Amino acid sequence: MCSPEIAKVVSARIASEGLPKFTRRNLLKMGGSAAAGLAFASFASPARRAAAHGDTGFEVVDLSHVFGPNMPVYTLGEEPTRETYLSVEENGYFIQYWTLYEHVGTHCDFPAHFVADGETVDNYDAAHLASRAVVINIAEKAAADPNAMLEVADIEAWEAANGEIPEGAVVFMNSGWASRWPTDDYRNADADGVQNYPGFSGEAVAWLIENRAINGIGVDTLSLDPGNSTTFDAHYAVCGGGIYGVENAANLDALEGAANAIVVIGIPRWEGSGGGPTRVLALIGS
Repeated sequence: MCSPEIAKVVSARIASEGLPKFTRRNLLKMGGSAAAGLAFASFASPARRAAAHGDTGFEVVDLSHVFGPNMPVYTLGEEPTRETYLSVEENGYFIQYWTLYEHVGTHCDFPAHFVADGETVDNYDAAHLASRAVVINIAEKAAADPNAMLEVADIEAWEAANGEIPEGAVVFMNSGWASRWPTDDYRNADADGVQNYPGFSGEAVAWLIENRAINGIGVDTLSLDPGNSTTFDAHYAVCGGGIYGVENAANLDALEGAANAIVVIGIPRWEGSGGGPTRVLALIGS
């Protein structure tokens, strides 16, 4: 979830530093520091899947939280509102009137969210919105440090156990944070208002873009970056890489053990938009 604070910092970095440029020999230099103590979980331990079977042969897992006025948001006061516009009782059919900020709930950030000439949702290549899913579990790290980061070493450990991340994948961080939704513990702000939850390191995002040509990343928290970040390195890397980022993903445990999962980013074609609320679905083949 991207507040004016994140937008201001990332936009200022783009203005002063330019967009990050990725090469295989020169990883992006980020402002955040690496955290010690690595842990991972591979697809070897299947979880019970909260899913539905259609007649397609796929198991469908909903990776989205319920969208509503009482859900956690990055910036207090940006909660969506709704009111009944027409009712079945009085009008014969039901329509609600919603007022919402684009980047709330389970949603997806696209390049135009920070880059003036970046791709908008309506012009984004739909072929990149259906991708192989990779889930890297850092729940043990997150239990010890709420601002833990998914780092390059976590990716390397995952690949050592599962094989190379395929080109065009979406890589999700599973920190276990979704279990806190929709309580105040999900935002986890301290007495000074600083939020505390896990996210990607900028180095990890840059590594994935350069070395694995991913389509996107996703997190089960309010932001791609750790809650206490002030440099927002993951967002900055996403901008330079032209990829997308899913925030507030749910039910990622259900994908651990599923080697053939495809994730579909079901976002409306919001005209001229840098992102918006998204129904994210995983299709698990046999």
